[in-house]
Amino acid sequence: MSSARPPSPAGRGGPDAGEPAPESRAGSPAPEDRAGAPAPGPEGPLIGGIRLAAPFTLAPMAGVTDRPFRRLCLEEGAAMATSELASAAALSRRGKVTRELVRRDPEAPPAPYAIQLFGKVPAEFAEAARYCAGELGADFIDLNFCCPSRKVVRSGHGAALLRDPGLCLRIAESSVKAAGVPVTVKARPGFSPEDRPEPVIFSLGPALAETGVCALTLHPRWAVQAFGGEADWSMVRRLAEISPVPVLGSGDVDSAALALRRLRESGVAAVMLGRAARGRPWLFAECLALWRGEPVPLVSRDAVRRAAARHARLLESERGPRAVYVLRSVLSWYIRDLKGAASFRKRICSAGRIDEQLEILREAFLEDPGDPEVSPEAPERLPEGASGHCAENARP
Repeated sequence: MSSARPPSPAGRGGPDAGEPAPESRAGSPAPEDRAGAPAPGPEGPLIGGIRLAAPFTLAPMAGVTDRPFRRLCLEEGAAMATSELASAAALSRRGKVTRELVRRDPEAPPAPYAIQLFGKVPAEFAEAARYCAGELGADFIDLNFCCPSRKVVRSGHGAALLRDPGLCLRIAESSVKAAGVPVTVKARPGFSPEDRPEPVIFSLGPALAETGVCALTLHPRWAVQAFGGEADWSMVRRLAEISPVPVLGSGDVDSAALALRRLRESGVAAVMLGRAARGRPWLFAECLALWRGEPVPLVSRDAVRRAAARHARLLESERGPRAVYVLRSVLSWYIRDLKGAASFRKRICSAGRIDEQLEILREAFLEDPGDPEVSPEAPERLPEGASGHCAENARP
């Protein structure tokens, strides 16, 4: 077995309360001593005048990329994190709930932070961008032309904007003028091939660059596909070939090996990782190791359990007892590969207290300890559209 030191997914070595901190191998510094301090390696991409430490970033995900999850991924080497999508209308009015949603984490490792906006009114985007950059500390403003959610699309937001390229350009132009920080766009190729067979992004992308947008991220599925079928990375490669600004690719990247392959074969500046990082924030550490030509670190089952427990405590510190609802899905991410996962997931969903959920988590890992160390293989993919959430787990 490789002698590479395993990363400690539980916050670079953070144990459960009351547990001693694990020792590093071969007398190496404890992992927490080097959190937020990337090892020397190849140079990351330059986006909007800001140099990223590496070409692997965390995708914005509604209900997922909250402060605790962003912190865990940044600790594991994500070069940039993006907020959950936030309403431009609400932020333009300084809405308290939305402001709290996108508030920057002062305890996270230093790295660029983007706030992603959705909406359809250029003036609201402009005011929200000005507010996020000026008062909320965003290093980037990201415009959402991507979300395929029925609720978002029905309101004419997200990927629905791709039906009106002119409106997309007006939103981008107003945001760039107001923000004072780099503005990026995340998009789909188009809304539906039935609307227009040729993906609109191939004409819209260069036009967005002319408004001052400094980078484009493409998730290569039509909006009507949502997350069904397979992401067509030939579209990402084509956009990268014609775009005057850097292109990032996103979609179906579920292992470090695939992330590196997409990076090399598609011509993108960076790869954005999303669903595969749920319950597996150390995916970023694996990507970094391969990119730098280093051994991919091994992750022990106990380290996975400690990561889940730390994630739970971070959520509890943010939301108090109400975190129990969010943990129904979050803890399910971490146990999905264990024997009896379905049964333990039901028990976690039924538990009414966080301590009870963590005791069930401990039982799950005791029942299936697995190998002392496991290779960093990608977890079995969930069925398309599934998220590991309990049906009743609506965010309170």
